[in-house]
Amino acid sequence: MDKRLRNALQQLTASDTESRRRAMEPFVRATFAMFIGHLHRYLGNEVECEDVLEDVYADIWENPDHLRDIDEDRQLLRTVYLYYMRKRLREVYRRLNRRSCLSQTDMQNLMAPDLGLADLVSQEELKDLLHKMLDQLKARERKAIELWMEGMSNRAIANQLETTVGAVKMLEFRTILKLREMLKEHCRESGGQD
Repeated sequence: MDKRLRNALQQLTASDTESRRRAMEPFVRATFAMFIGHLHRYLGNEVECEDVLEDVYADIWENPDHLRDIDEDRQLLRTVYLYYMRKRLREVYRRLNRRSCLSQTDMQNLMAPDLGLADLVSQEELKDLLHKMLDQLKARERKAIELWMEGMSNRAIANQLETTVGAVKMLEFRTILKLREMLKEHCRESGGQD
């Protein structure tokens, strides 16, 4: 940890408000790149990262007590994450997941936008068909799609499946293609039987 950051930390945890105010700017300058890089790994969106970081710095200003006796950058990052960032990240995830939750209808439209299934089968039949097709998927594919339909982020799904975000995106993409093919096959079969 460099000398400027160490001095800023000492002044930031002082009881004198004026010392804390003067220490906040050097603290932000010294830690911004480290914190924004850490947040970017979780959120991937710079604007969202800056909003969260702004809240984190406000929380640090209000309650800097957790930053006492920190000697190295890694310890600082761990402490800031545990006591300040984690809460803000959870709020962002909750907000993002609420907005991105896919209903059964959205999932059906995603799988079969060009098939005109509304003309071919009833909504009830389509739901039954979707459940049957989900049962035919491999366990990992089914779990990924079900978590996705519940509105979980790709990062959260990756954590659940113990894999990378890129692998989850590819798994979702391939599974949706597989479901589309199953739907097309069902339409061909039912069209040939009638």
